[in-house]
Amino acid sequence: MRSVYEENRIPLQIRRLMIFDEICQLAQKKPDEIVHLSRYTQLALGVMYLRDFNKYIAFGGMFEYAHTREEVIEQGINVFPNDELVRCAITVNLKPFTKPARAPIQLLWHWNNYVKNRQHAYIDYCEESFFRINDEIDWEYPPHKFHDRLVATARLPLWDDRDELIADVYRDKKGQPRLKRYNEKRLG
Repeated sequence: MRSVYEENRIPLQIRRLMIFDEICQLAQKKPDEIVHLSRYTQLALGVMYLRDFNKYIAFGGMFEYAHTREEVIEQGINVFPNDELVRCAITVNLKPFTKPARAPIQLLWHWNNYVKNRQHAYIDYCEESFFRINDEIDWEYPPHKFHDRLVATARLPLWDDRDELIADVYRDKKGQPRLKRYNEKRLG
């Protein structure tokens, strides 16, 4: 993955097209597999080249509730105190965000239509994106704010970056930062 994607001097849509052009070239080398630019972007963006149809499909991540231990372990999270059941944890599922497209520019067009005005949460800025919830029903608890949002990464400029669409799970309603160990205090 190149650092030019974070370069602000290049117009945003050109940077987005460069990203889709690069990932489509990678996907064409490995047909019928989901390909990612790097391990940092694998939860946020993937592209599959369908050899039989000569088309590409872009996949993006969506935060969802996981209700079983296996769903959480699949994401690489396997630390549970006292082997308790996970009643509600956050996991990421890749979903197709675009229709099949023949060219990277058409894929970008479908991507822009899908992510426009959609709420998202960045996974780069928080050390702990996945939370356990046992007997928690408060809407202010961070996992509830992640649910049904798109997974975004700051390494790629592919999401609608208006402030009202970005989840800031570590701030309260007044905009003040929450305590460092907010979720642990609530469960304690």
